[in-house]
Amino acid sequence: MNKNVISPDTVWDPGAQLLSQCVAIEQASTTLYLSGQTAITADGQFAGIGDVDTQIRLAFENIRLIVDAAGGTLDNVVKLTVYFVDLRNLDTYTGILGELFPETRPAQTVVEISRLAMPELLIEIDAVAVL
Repeated sequence: MNKNVISPDTVWDPGAQLLSQCVAIEQASTTLYLSGQTAITADGQFAGIGDVDTQIRLAFENIRLIVDAAGGTLDNVVKLTVYFVDLRNLDTYTGILGELFPETRPAQTVVEISRLAMPELLIEIDAVAVL
């Protein structure tokens, strides 16, 4: 898979450290559409209640495990949609994103919503990956 970032100078660009405006995939064979991942462990337990850092990391770990099961890595993730209960946690999220995607950030949409499906959840992340 070849990933190319497209960011024309005619569109506002907040900088590659935050996101890629567009990620073009050449010769993709399989596209994965992941359901929203949260801070729920494999045995159905909540992790990091009240701790957004832990919840973000577990959501990404769940994404990694799913993509891995399909034969890929986090590098195959090209699009994220991130749902925050409190957007003041954005800095925590972007710091973790930089750790997990040190080269090319996925294209992203980040929104604040009034609540998630369960009151313990502070964040939910869905993803698209191309293998």
